Amino acid sequence: MASILLIVHSYVRWLVVLAALVAVARAVAGLTSGRAYSPADKTSALVFTIAMDTQFLLGVVLYGVSPVTRGAMQDMATAMADAHARFIVAEHPVFMLLALVLVHVGSVLTKRAELDRAKFVRSAVTFAAATGLILAGIPWWRMAVS
Repeated sequence: MASILLIVHSYVRWLVVLAALVAVARAVAGLTSGRAYSPADKTSALVFTIAMDTQFLLGVVLYGVSPVTRGAMQDMATAMADAHARFIVAEHPVFMLLALVLVHVGSVLTKRAELDRAKFVRSAVTFAAATGLILAGIPWWRMAVS
């Protein structure tokens, strides 16, 4: 089960990255062009949020069943001394949780803004910061495996 979840989690990562890039690009384009905030902008933010939520839920389940995390929990001192194990057990979940929070905060702040410019600024800043955390939190060294 863990190997199937890892594969699904790995593929959904690209959906999240794509959704993030589209949401950020739409926010920046809207900000720089001065156009009105459109239903397509709202949809791109919603797709990014749903993709993040889905990926986070997959990650939480994977975290619980993964032999890597289970082994690390048996000897946390050794896991924290190993850069790859520490990344998977501690750093990756923290980066992604912070990104998830930023996406949701950004979505709420954007919805509450009255002016289109404020909507674009709020979504651009929060979604770009979340995207940075996502990119920093991806275990790039595992690309050949997953």
